[in-house]
Amino acid sequence: MLLYCTVVVGLSNFENYNMAADFVGRHVSIYCGPTLGYYQGCIKCVDAASQTITLTSPCRSGVRCDLPEITLSACDIIDLTLIDELMHDGEPAVTDPQTSTKVETSSKPQPILHDPKSRQKCKDAQMLNTPSPQSISPPKLTHSFKEQRHSNVKDGRPQPQGNRRRIASHRQQEDCFNIDESELNQDFDFEKNLALFDKQALYDEVYSGSDGEIRTPMKSRKSKKVPNYRHDENVLESRPTVYRQIVINDKLKEEVAEYYTDTGLVIPCISSSLHNKICSTAAEMGISNNRQIEAFGINASQMSLNLMGGNTRLHPRNAHQCPHVVVFTGPHEVGAQGIATARHLANQNVKVDVFMANFVEINDNLQDELKLLALTNAGLVHDVKALPSAPVDLVIVAMDNDQSSFLKQQAWYNQAAEWCRNTMAPIMCLCPPEQQLGTPCVNVKWSVCCVLPKSLPSSCGMIYLVDLGLPPKLFKKLGIKYRSPFCSKPFIALHPSC
Repeated sequence: MLLYCTVVVGLSNFENYNMAADFVGRHVSIYCGPTLGYYQGCIKCVDAASQTITLTSPCRSGVRCDLPEITLSACDIIDLTLIDELMHDGEPAVTDPQTSTKVETSSKPQPILHDPKSRQKCKDAQMLNTPSPQSISPPKLTHSFKEQRHSNVKDGRPQPQGNRRRIASHRQQEDCFNIDESELNQDFDFEKNLALFDKQALYDEVYSGSDGEIRTPMKSRKSKKVPNYRHDENVLESRPTVYRQIVINDKLKEEVAEYYTDTGLVIPCISSSLHNKICSTAAEMGISNNRQIEAFGINASQMSLNLMGGNTRLHPRNAHQCPHVVVFTGPHEVGAQGIATARHLANQNVKVDVFMANFVEINDNLQDELKLLALTNAGLVHDVKALPSAPVDLVIVAMDNDQSSFLKQQAWYNQAAEWCRNTMAPIMCLCPPEQQLGTPCVNVKWSVCCVLPKSLPSSCGMIYLVDLGLPPKLFKKLGIKYRSPFCSKPFIALHPSC
């Protein structure tokens, strides 16, 4: 290679000297500008003809290169510094483009060149080829690994201990924010990295036993499905669950022959004649019609309150928006059930308006319910025009039964149906007839049945069943196997089987 003074300036005069072999094996730090950065390594050879220098174990800006050696051209080299005095255990030094400083060209090479012959040659060459002041590079300090490990060392000289904390803090900032931009432009090759992982070999190792036999992966094993339980469902089963707890002898041949509850119980449908027979038998056994109407009214009112919001709507601090319900009734037992429902709603501080036309003859049970309704704050009107024009929360229709098809031809009925069609409130129908579609041209959202449901069309909306409290021996007398499906609620939702 060249003498020390020539080494600092560059490699432009390689052909004038034959002492390049004296620098083979020395460690250097070469600055190639802001684009290429710094290169460190051990000099392997210097080619004066091609003006190149070859480094082994190269590092670029402190990062080990993948290649075992690199060759740099003299035209790319801006500065070259010998760093043997900064080496520790043969490690290459790291020079940072922003924190390192150059060694002055006027510095003597004696501390660097330890060979006497090389030192003498360097003195002669320095006397002959001393660079002019214009060619002298600006000062530059070398930042080595030794300085990173020992914060009290700078430029190979120990520093006062008082500056140790300041130097360490400054170096932490450099280590954090001094990033080579060229490294950020290189994308990580995920496919190449994934190809290095042999998943099949790992699976074989995981699923192999101590005897070397390959086990079946858990993914392909036929494991028993773990059932999901509800929060109110018993986990320990004492006996198999029977979902068909109600069995009747005469099965209907209708489109909907049975319903299902939310818990999966099967509820069969009955005809209107069997429904009337059950109610009349209950009256003969001591559960009079008035008791049945009372039980229906209590449970239907509880269902209505639940549909209107329950405790959230009926609260002492929510009295400014009390629910408002309108009930339409007819001159029959279903009308009496509607008035009983209105009475229990009024007892719960619900604003209730009841419509019933002026009839010449009315049911005895209906007369009793009208007397009890007068004891509440519910309003009773006989003209549709007297009903409120403001929006209401719920409309209950109890104008139809199995023998009241002639009522649909009367004027009051059509006026009431027209009022229901114009309201935006949801409509709940009580005990809709089996052969009729309930109230015509009215969008019914819920329908309420008692005892056992009838086969109702989809126009009746969602079907609910309320409990009348009939004992099981009553059904046994009629040849019906019966077990109450209501559990903890006085009403249950029913879902069609088809």
